[in-house]
Amino acid sequence: MPFPIFLLLVAIGFYFWQRNDHRRAKKILLFALLWISLLSYPPFSALLLLPLESAYDKVKLTDTPVKYIHVLGNGHTSNPRIPLSSEIGLVSLARLNEGVSLYKAHGNMKIIFSGHRGRDPVSNACKNAQMAIALGVNPADIILLETPQDTQEEAAAAKKIIGKQPLILVTSASHMVRASALFRKEGIEVISAPTDFQVKEHDTLWQFPSADGLGRSEAGFHEYLGLVWGRLKGYL
Repeated sequence: MPFPIFLLLVAIGFYFWQRNDHRRAKKILLFALLWISLLSYPPFSALLLLPLESAYDKVKLTDTPVKYIHVLGNGHTSNPRIPLSSEIGLVSLARLNEGVSLYKAHGNMKIIFSGHRGRDPVSNACKNAQMAIALGVNPADIILLETPQDTQEEAAAAKKIIGKQPLILVTSASHMVRASALFRKEGIEVISAPTDFQVKEHDTLWQFPSADGLGRSEAGFHEYLGLVWGRLKGYL
């Protein structure tokens, strides 16, 4: 990820400085500064994410009968002292809202939530289901997949439930390219429903580096590395 690489470069730079190799230290520290500045610059980070996020438009359902919506998991933190909506991470909440909106707009559907527990006592699938029920989803229409730990496992688990039926896949726009490829690899007919778009308008050049810009770059790095890894391992 960009920020840990920045810290590593800074540490290497100070190492050479302590060894009185000031010329090399200055070069490494300057590169570290340019690295973090560029990846935190919103227009540059938008260039990284835009090819991923523009691959699929918002979902437009056709005459194809669809029975299942699958909302991919992300993150949450169980804490009874805060509202349920605050326990769920922003990425996961965006996916959840899109899934529930599609469920309410089209009748006779089942909604699948997937996501494991991690270090939390409650699985992400269960936490999202709790929020969906609070938003009006019928508990009888919810299917939980609590053991998958990544998108490949989520696709394989979904295949066991839906068989050859089409599926509305809900995930972050930046993740949709990789996720839809993994689901299609399982032989699932995917109707892509991207959400959680991070590049929502054209960025002006007159901006300063920011945490939001760095967050976009991290999302881009994660997905591009995931695509490369998937192809190397034969998952895609």
